[in-house]
Amino acid sequence: MPSSDPDPPEFTRIEWDAETGGRRRPAARTLGFVLALAAIGALLAYDLTVAPSKTIPPLEWDVRQVGWIVLVSLAVLARYVLVPLVADRERTARHVRAFLSRPAGALSLAYLVAFAVLGLLGPDAFQFTYAKPSQNLQPPVFGSVNMSVTDGYSCLGPVVDGYCQGTWQYPLGTNYIGENVIEHLISGIHIAFKAGISAGVVMAVVATVVGTTAGYYGGRVDDLLMRYVDIQQTIPAVVVYIVVATLFLGNVENISDGGLFAFVLVFGLLDWGGVARLVRGEAMQRRTAGYVRAARAAGASDLRVIRRHVVPNSTATIVTALTRRIPLLILAQVGLAYLELNRTRPASLGGVIRFGLRPRYMPWHAKWWTTLWAVLVIVGLVVAFNVFGDTVRDVLDPREEVQ
Repeated sequence: MPSSDPDPPEFTRIEWDAETGGRRRPAARTLGFVLALAAIGALLAYDLTVAPSKTIPPLEWDVRQVGWIVLVSLAVLARYVLVPLVADRERTARHVRAFLSRPAGALSLAYLVAFAVLGLLGPDAFQFTYAKPSQNLQPPVFGSVNMSVTDGYSCLGPVVDGYCQGTWQYPLGTNYIGENVIEHLISGIHIAFKAGISAGVVMAVVATVVGTTAGYYGGRVDDLLMRYVDIQQTIPAVVVYIVVATLFLGNVENISDGGLFAFVLVFGLLDWGGVARLVRGEAMQRRTAGYVRAARAAGASDLRVIRRHVVPNSTATIVTALTRRIPLLILAQVGLAYLELNRTRPASLGGVIRFGLRPRYMPWHAKWWTTLWAVLVIVGLVVAFNVFGDTVRDVLDPREEVQ
């Protein structure tokens, strides 16, 4: 007789494991996560009370507003992504082999890893220089530009038939005030990384809590939460941010990353409705699965069932949804920065593009290198996230394991 279980055991990724001896102890990973959050809280308290205008010794950190959200986001990713992968080495190795067997997915992962490394460590790894007006609009190493474009300033490379050739001193060229394009690009990647990782994690946490609660309990709880999501989605986060930026950030001279902090809070707390609906659908399917019924029959609480079985089995949906939302968040920040509604120091990729178009009287094709690299980074990021999300969805599909 065929089983009526909508999710038979061979298709499940995480089986129910009974408590032994009726005792419950906090897992080492949970304890480590709590200690990490406590350490971040202690550093925040020190920064606010003891040394508000100084760096944090001995690391010499000058952590600003959004930097604290980044630290918490990294702790969340370590607890709920990296640690589970390391703990289940056999399953992780199987997923890695499946992932690497897809060349497009492997290339997208390599691009995202390089982006994350540059975004996290780039500003500290590179010794940034000051603007040098005498070296303005130097072409990239493989390009050339008419000497008239440099406003009569010197050419660092050889001059051939009236054209200034690029040099390895500035592999990607300089902008109109002599700043290294590579340095601007790394600064923009740093801002994009902070915006994407911070807003994405905030969005993921809220969407997972709301979507799982609505899908698991159903009934009036589901109706109430989903009606709230409907109301929230009628007010676009970008409109809320524009109002906030106009009222509170327009006259601030020392912006630092205040505009980015407001961006993370507004988009992270108001733009999660679509992800919550996807998580809700997964939770509605999982709550009737055999391993969930077995856990409840053995006396497991709703919180434990949700935490140990419903949410982990929704990982593929959550990750895929985030890989769609994070590039949109970065694009939103780039667009707002280009319109000077999200001013950050250093400049974001939107600021790099806007700055690269100066001076206005000079056509774009005469100084194409000042904006092209930022555009290519953004395009590559959107494509990489989409390909990575599709590959992760295929790899984490339970039916793939059966095959």
